[in-house]
Amino acid sequence: MDTGYDFITPEFFDILFFKQKNLVIFPYVDVKHLHSLDCFTVGHDIVDIDSTGLSNIHDIIEFESTNSYSQQPTLYFLLNVCAEDLEKIMEYQNIRCIINTSDSVEHLANSNKYIFYNKKNRIFLNYQSERENLKFEQYLFQISQNEQVLLDEVSKIKRLASKIFTEINNYNNPDKIPTLMREYDQIYWDKILSFTQQYFNVQIPEVKRPKAEVKEKNTVPIKDFSEEYEFILKTNRKIGQKFIQLLHDYRAEKVNPAHLELDQLYYPNKLYNYLRNHHWKKGISQDFIATWIQKLNENSHLDENDQSDFQDIFDKLGISSVKPFSIKKEISPTKNRSQRNSEITKEKTNKAVEPIPSIKDFKEFKNWLLKKLDDLEHNFCLNTLD
Repeated sequence: MDTGYDFITPEFFDILFFKQKNLVIFPYVDVKHLHSLDCFTVGHDIVDIDSTGLSNIHDIIEFESTNSYSQQPTLYFLLNVCAEDLEKIMEYQNIRCIINTSDSVEHLANSNKYIFYNKKNRIFLNYQSERENLKFEQYLFQISQNEQVLLDEVSKIKRLASKIFTEINNYNNPDKIPTLMREYDQIYWDKILSFTQQYFNVQIPEVKRPKAEVKEKNTVPIKDFSEEYEFILKTNRKIGQKFIQLLHDYRAEKVNPAHLELDQLYYPNKLYNYLRNHHWKKGISQDFIATWIQKLNENSHLDENDQSDFQDIFDKLGISSVKPFSIKKEISPTKNRSQRNSEITKEKTNKAVEPIPSIKDFKEFKNWLLKKLDDLEHNFCLNTLD
């Protein structure tokens, strides 16, 4: 099943925004999912044209492309285009478009200006992502918590490109460009300058780059704490799963993503090693451990074996000054199910109704959903004690 998230990737970012290429997607895609690509069309007026019932869509496009008086270029979303019309449209110059067709159009994927994507097989026919430098796109994805933040980052690059163009076009002065781009690491400058050239159709002279500051070498060797991480996961599955979840929560709240490698964002073992070398040099922080215990007590039923496993983990990691945690008491067997259900209902009514996060903030929505599943599992266990 298609979703809008299928197209929010570094590859589409590079193709549509940085390279300013046109895109052909086949077979059929629902228009609401196709418009998730709006994130990468910043700097264009968007026009939708559905060719269903039209016999002359290519003539309409030709007329529109030569009679537009907008201050910024137009990008067309062309829907339900047949292979014959697509071939004619590809002959036009100076047109930006995203085309969706249900026809088989592999035989037309021989253009440098049009990138073809088979969404059913999830492959590009004439674009090899492994040969492209997508580090800037990946970095921008890392620092963007959701689609709206990513759109803000894209818009910021567009505004920067406009300032660069003004310096070149009005003053023919590239000397100020390094100052304009100082917010970004120099390894990303070529990508920004290339976008500026493509979008404004301007030739940018060579930019003198200031010498990068030489960072002092870290004399402290990087240690490998993988044994600690593996011990936590092997000792107790329930405790280990919560540990991994809280690692990512800590990273999102406390760690600048610009300091992390890509694998440290997605692999908890790599993340744990980073934290132990940079944030927890003297051991896992007491605040993290307290949160770890609290979350397990809230969402799970910890028995004496869990407590013993926790102690084994603390002994292994050399954690001695941990505040004791209480195991949830077993529900008295003298209480029948109706009494317990009554208590649960009363407890629920005393709690404020928790709002459902928007699915647009997918991370927040996912965390909310996982918590609800934990609560359901816990309540089910209570109801089956009789």
